[in-house]
Amino acid sequence: MIRAYKGNAMIRAYKGKNSTIFIAITCFLIATNTLAKDIKISGDLMLDHDSFESGFLEDENESGTERFSKIRRANISIKTKLMDDWKAKLKVDFSGDSTEIKDAYIKYQGWDWADVTIGQQKEGFGLEKLVSSRDTLMIERSLVTTALTPGRSLGVSVTGGSASYNWQLGYYQPDESESATAVTGRLAWLPWRQGNELVHLGVAFSERDLNGSDFRINEKMEVYLADSLIEGEKLLADKSSLQGIEFLWQQAGFTTMAEWQQATVTDINNTDYDYQGGYVQFSYQLSGDNRKYKNGELGSVTTPGWEFTSRYSQFELIEESREAQVYSLGVNYTVNEHLKFMADYIKAKQLEVSNESDFSDAVSLRVQYAF
Repeated sequence: MIRAYKGNAMIRAYKGKNSTIFIAITCFLIATNTLAKDIKISGDLMLDHDSFESGFLEDENESGTERFSKIRRANISIKTKLMDDWKAKLKVDFSGDSTEIKDAYIKYQGWDWADVTIGQQKEGFGLEKLVSSRDTLMIERSLVTTALTPGRSLGVSVTGGSASYNWQLGYYQPDESESATAVTGRLAWLPWRQGNELVHLGVAFSERDLNGSDFRINEKMEVYLADSLIEGEKLLADKSSLQGIEFLWQQAGFTTMAEWQQATVTDINNTDYDYQGGYVQFSYQLSGDNRKYKNGELGSVTTPGWEFTSRYSQFELIEESREAQVYSLGVNYTVNEHLKFMADYIKAKQLEVSNESDFSDAVSLRVQYAF
């Protein structure tokens, strides 16, 4: 996502604020104990291992292959139905250096034409970003998705649609600063569908008032435990404008996903910085079945077994004259609804006006358990 920085640390809403987390969890449990009609508890545990060449490090003079293992995600979600038309969700992540609230919202579903969600939630932008981390085709999301797509923010959104289309519009306070605001919208359309065989087209936008926040593109090349190498200028950002288009096709076990996104960030001196990129990725399930799809979002596999994946992605910092390209091949094996194994092979390189690096190789592995 587009990030704002203070010094070298990314400003994250709720992160490390243990008192806020405690109050949120306490209030949620009190509400569910008194009002809840149905409570569902679920969670994820993901263990990742990355092995990569020195080209994925800031100091490329280091020789040999780096190997790292880490608990990537460890979270728990509580979903509950409060009253007849009200639902709530709390999701807390315990991985990393601190505990972080991912989702904390209530949803009203009493209207026929739309649902209203209030609280900490995913902004409605980006087909790949809206796929749950437990259901992604490859271990890491594409470079453009991690660099540009908004993540979770505090706000209110309205979502509606029918069998052939889905729309979402929201007003948010992103985590760039306490005074930053955003308006984000998305429209997904199904020109053709037969069960889970379908063609999906989507467009999305986000207009963001950053109010002088520190801003910088600072991304890894789709290997989580490697260094952040795709670095842009440090800006005092006044506003940003983000647009994206989406394509999804599913048929007979084949899935094709593609997106293109572009962003213009304007600093406090009214200078524009442009960023753009996209990806196309494919998967094939030996079972011949397709993934779940609902309300404009791609879900999990429906049948255990083997899935083969591939992706090409690129990202460009136009004013900085920098570009990155990443090629990936992967294989996933879903044992059952609880256990999944993933393996990806990645080739990546950077391109600059006066220099083009060689491709560097990496291998990423994941063991994933969900309950």
